[in-house]
Amino acid sequence: MTAHLLILYPIPKDIPEFDRAYRQEHLPYAGPKLVGATGVTTQRVVGPGFAPPPYHLMSDVSFPTLEALKACAGSNGGKEALAHAASISSGGAPMLIVVTEDA
Repeated sequence: MTAHLLILYPIPKDIPEFDRAYRQEHLPYAGPKLVGATGVTTQRVVGPGFAPPPYHLMSDVSFPTLEALKACAGSNGGKEALAHAASISSGGAPMLIVVTEDA
């Protein structure tokens, strides 16, 4: 059963600067530290449509199992990657959600 770590970034104080830091600093820094991850996708949050969204971006880090996700999150590299995510999030701390596929 695959597992996903969703990182939701609040609306940043400076959107162009956050976008630059996310793409040019965070992804190259964090990617190699996410041992066991099978992929990372980034999506811009645009809804619900009737009100401004509370988040700017969502990063989805995929793992083959929940155990692999937990091992990565508990590792030094995983902790460093999450700390770096928080350091570039100028709109507040990112929200972390772990989900698995329903069997």
